[in-house]
Amino acid sequence: MKKFLISVVFGISVLSFGQINGYADENGFEIDETNQSLINEAISNEESNRDYIDGVIRMFEDSDSADEFNASLNESLTVLNSYDAEQDALLEEYKADVAESVDPFYVEPKSKIGARSSVTPANPVYAAAIAAYNKGISMVKKKGHNQTAAYMKHAIISAENYYWNPTWKPSTYVNKNDSWAKTVDGEELMTAYYSRLKKEAFSTGKKSGSFSGSYTFLSGQLHTALRGVSYTVTYKKQANGNYWTQVKVTDIFDFKWELNGYDGNFEVGFGNNYCYAMQRAGFIIPYKIEVIHEVSR
Repeated sequence: MKKFLISVVFGISVLSFGQINGYADENGFEIDETNQSLINEAISNEESNRDYIDGVIRMFEDSDSADEFNASLNESLTVLNSYDAEQDALLEEYKADVAESVDPFYVEPKSKIGARSSVTPANPVYAAAIAAYNKGISMVKKKGHNQTAAYMKHAIISAENYYWNPTWKPSTYVNKNDSWAKTVDGEELMTAYYSRLKKEAFSTGKKSGSFSGSYTFLSGQLHTALRGVSYTVTYKKQANGNYWTQVKVTDIFDFKWELNGYDGNFEVGFGNNYCYAMQRAGFIIPYKIEVIHEVSR
């Protein structure tokens, strides 16, 4: 299973049709037209970006001038949209790879069905595979890896969609500022990106900035649920010397065959390869995972 990271944000009033509009803070700073366009693009591409952008705006609302406010916001939005484009391209690449490798034995029944009826034909292969997969989910839960189990469940295509709507895909799975987000953006990941943050801030004298990167979790549920991720970070230095960060972590729920297990872990490797077989059969579908977290460190 491969992974990719993202960025974090919060709390601004938005119009119901998905645009952040006409923002002005207590200093009277307004979002310029260029940034408004970038905001609309980001939210249109991924609804979770609404929260990320909200947080970034609050982060910069105490800027010294409107020019500084919009320049800082522009850097964050430009990095975010570029990052999202890369992640979306990656997801499409994985989906295309899966589509090419789907076993014709499993998809053959779909090709024999004409007009949709009110009854979805029985498929013993699908039923048996999903039953075994669900048992695997239960085993994962018993180990305390509830988030891994939730990701596994989210990938399942229903029997109805498998027959009648083969282009169906899972929605993006989003966690925002909850216990899982705090775990993901914890000591391990923070150590990876904080050194870059400090180096960039100290070497350039910047009080704020944005950048993206990648990281591979080494153990525990972060390893089984996410493993390799991508991320984008927006930061701002505070008066007390701490840094306020908005972090978005992205992963693609996707499986590749592991010849040697998962770094020598037979149990995890076996589970990964079974999920690969389920994916090849078209019974689970790749999708995007996003984790958004805001914190001052």
